Amino acid sequence: MTVKSGDEVFILLTLANRWAWFDWIIFTIRFLWWITIVIGLVRYHDRLPYPVMAVLFVSVLAFVIPYWFYRYSTSAYLIAEIALSGSLYIAVNYYFEATQWQFVIIAFVVGFHSTERTYRWTGPATILLVPFLAWNTARLDFDSIAFQAILYHLGMYGFGFGFQLLVRTQKQSLIIKEQNQILEQYASRVEQITLLEERDKISRELHDTIGHTMTSLIMGMETLRPRLPDTEVSRLDTLLHMARRGLNETRGIVHNWAQTTGESLTTLESSFRELIEQFQQSTGVIVKLRIYGKEYELSRSRKLPLYRCLQEALTNAVRHGGASLIQVGLYFEEAQIRMQVEDNGNGNKDIEFGFGLQSMKERLEALDGHLSLHCLDEGGVAVICCLPHQTVLPQAASIRILLVDDQPIIRESLQLILQQQQDMQVVGLAGNGQEALDMIPNVNPDVVLLDVRMPVLDGPSTLRAIRERWPALRVIMVTTIEEASQATDTLKNGANGYLLKSVSPIELVEAIRVVHQGETLITQSIADVLFQEMKVQQEELDGLRKLQGRVCPYGLTERERGILASLVKGLRIKAIAEKIFLSEGTVRNCTTMIYAKLGVNNREDAVRKAQEEGLVV
Repeated sequence: MTVKSGDEVFILLTLANRWAWFDWIIFTIRFLWWITIVIGLVRYHDRLPYPVMAVLFVSVLAFVIPYWFYRYSTSAYLIAEIALSGSLYIAVNYYFEATQWQFVIIAFVVGFHSTERTYRWTGPATILLVPFLAWNTARLDFDSIAFQAILYHLGMYGFGFGFQLLVRTQKQSLIIKEQNQILEQYASRVEQITLLEERDKISRELHDTIGHTMTSLIMGMETLRPRLPDTEVSRLDTLLHMARRGLNETRGIVHNWAQTTGESLTTLESSFRELIEQFQQSTGVIVKLRIYGKEYELSRSRKLPLYRCLQEALTNAVRHGGASLIQVGLYFEEAQIRMQVEDNGNGNKDIEFGFGLQSMKERLEALDGHLSLHCLDEGGVAVICCLPHQTVLPQAASIRILLVDDQPIIRESLQLILQQQQDMQVVGLAGNGQEALDMIPNVNPDVVLLDVRMPVLDGPSTLRAIRERWPALRVIMVTTIEEASQATDTLKNGANGYLLKSVSPIELVEAIRVVHQGETLITQSIADVLFQEMKVQQEELDGLRKLQGRVCPYGLTERERGILASLVKGLRIKAIAEKIFLSEGTVRNCTTMIYAKLGVNNREDAVRKAQEEGLVV
């Protein structure tokens, strides 16, 4: 076996990457022992019959080669340590009598690396065999100081073995501490699961009782709107707002998180006033807002472009026009909503559409609106944004809708609301999923509004059946209480939308149009629940990964530790693959990665190292 100088450095660097504080202590002690021998050999090389460089090279090999064996097996390291360091000690002791106690340092090192399986032969070899050979080779009277030599070497060997037990105890305590943290985390997770199960139970009860009642009331009141005189419509809006807020608070109790007023419930006037107030505080520019007409309900998809356009217009008026006064007019007209922003800045007759205005223009045009800019005679620029009240498809493109719900009042209320739209036609009403499946071939709908919970055949089962038989049919799931897991499953199974039954009529109508045009849509409140749970799950996963990285000093993942535990139990690759439901090739790849992380070459060494260092339980 030949070890080159480059290999020596590589070996030490490879080991150093995995060393802990106690490994560095042992290395330092052994290095200082070797340095003292090198200094002595250089200083008194005239007593040696060999070239000093040859002697130094042999000492380097005696220092490095044991670490080369340490990569593969602790037993091989101990054999190399005793054989090479002992031989170097014997040779040096032959020429220099003053080095007769040098081996006590190696006795400490060997004692530290000895285990319950190796101390039976490392002890006698270190305490008796090597000192006896060294003193006998040097023709010293070993009998006269035999007791003293044995006592010194035994003491250092025992001290090293005790230090190793202390280190092992500390490592075990750290592992126990980390495992306790994992158990606490698992206990917390079990508690969370229990709470989720209880929440689901409450959710079902609320869905079948309060949820249905409140939703039916909301739907029923919406159907009364066309029959009421104008003087009573405001009272109806107040009652609807109270009903929706009560239902939202009920959902908040179920999900244990504060139900805030969503962007879809914020009026356009209040959003504009808040934006203008923030803009005035940050720039000092005076902005006046005037509202013309009574604000009517708008979907979020129409509020957002107007809001972004106001942001862009205010910013451009100050940045490019140097305006000190801006006037904003918001006109609620019967056919359209119009926003006009005028400033007293430096008007530019050659107005160019930059990235911001161009993107706003495209947003407005996507909703059949338009954006225009005009230079004022007295200076300044006027930005005008117009959006139709609703986007109505041509009569020839009427959307055929099938309503599926087990509550008759909800079906009828939805029918009355949707029939008021010129571009929509309710072609069928079904009380459960099976009725819907039987009805679809006859009524040929474009969009199916499908309740989640129904008797006979529920929504998710009906959705799977629709995807198998009519994959192109657009399906919107509707529910009373938002559930993140349910929303995820239905969207994964092919739903094109997921809405709450309590959404406003205009939001429902817009959702149907968006889904009919090929998009996928979920309400903002359900999206908030999804994102919140995804965030919690990601934080838990990151924490568990970090915790696992601290438990295992070699960076083994949970799967790798499980495979290593199976290897320790004597299971073969095929049995392990069947146990954890993976292919044999994947398990073989994992075992290869385990060997690389542990610094071993075969199964036996991996098992031995796992047992010696307590890597598996």
